[in-house]
Amino acid sequence: MVEIECLVCGEPIKIPSCIVSEDYDGQLFCHKCNLLWNIKLKSSKVIKYKLAEKQPEVKPNIKIISGIPRPKERKEK
Repeated sequence: MVEIECLVCGEPIKIPSCIVSEDYDGQLFCHKCNLLWNIKLKSSKVIKYKLAEKQPEVKPNIKIISGIPRPKERKEK
């Protein structure tokens, strides 16, 4: 299995088993730093490896925790 190290964060980018690493030219995603890479493989060796020009829009992982419950709606008479 071919493993590529992310040039930004150093995390290994594992190539999924569904991708044929003998001849691959496409994009892979680093899940740690959320960057998309253009990667070209030939005979399971990295030929080309650069940051993709268009990056996916990643939304921050925000959790909203409310400590005060909402008031119950009043029924009109």
